Amino acid sequence: MLTPHVRLAILSPFKSGTSFHSTEQMRQQCWGKDMRHGETLEGENTVQIVHRIAAVLRAFGNKGLLGITDLANATGLPKSTTHRLVTALVNEGLLVQDEDNHKYALSLRVTALGASILSSHIVRKSARPILMELRDQTHESVHLAVLEGLEAVIIDTEDSYFFVRAVNVPGQHLPAHAVSTGKVLLAYQWEVRLREILSHAMLTRYTEQTITDPQLLFEELRRVRQIGYAVSYSELEEGIDAVAAPIFDHLGIVVASVSIGGPSERCRPKQAELIGAVTQAGQQVSQALRYVGWH
Repeated sequence: MLTPHVRLAILSPFKSGTSFHSTEQMRQQCWGKDMRHGETLEGENTVQIVHRIAAVLRAFGNKGLLGITDLANATGLPKSTTHRLVTALVNEGLLVQDEDNHKYALSLRVTALGASILSSHIVRKSARPILMELRDQTHESVHLAVLEGLEAVIIDTEDSYFFVRAVNVPGQHLPAHAVSTGKVLLAYQWEVRLREILSHAMLTRYTEQTITDPQLLFEELRRVRQIGYAVSYSELEEGIDAVAAPIFDHLGIVVASVSIGGPSERCRPKQAELIGAVTQAGQQVSQALRYVGWH
């Protein structure tokens, strides 16, 4: 298993190392210490905290960066309350803050957790017949993957019937910067989050074609997002090409990617056909997840 050294720095007004060790500490941070004497977290007060935290997290949806005013308007909470909640969520690593405009985004920890849960129970089930159809249509191996840190994790596959073929297995971890599935998954991260990830990433070179410069990779990922698919030419292994497309959930968040891979000598001459097939498959799975962006 590959273990790239990735660290997500959390910008926070707290001193380094500060952490909440109890619900009471989070309550005091979220609401201040001016609550009625003797009020406990049992019952209504605990429920209220959970509802308000959930409201803040839900406000992001498929939006990018949001400021305190944006969040207060979206949740109907006072700005002071919103600020305390956001501060607590940043400290807990659930939100990250853009140091340039001071707005906030969901952290990779949150999106990775959501993708992992969704992929296990819904994405894989929705994608299964489409993966089989895609394999039969293109005669090449197809893969379904989710993002974990700077790795693309294979969660399902359909192997080509050819003797010489690309082979990956469920549970396999691949370096996201060197494979088409990983590039798609990285490309649809919020820009502030992506820059933070790449600033601390060790981009290992596997072949002469592997992109190891963070700025060049960032530009490649921006292009991937613009055109809606990713291509890799022998970037992880010489002689293996692949194309990949995103899979969106009902909120418009990319939760997985689908790819087609095989020997370069077979895939490169029919690349346009493979791109069309994989993007259509990505759309079909997305629609099965109730994404309506293409309607």
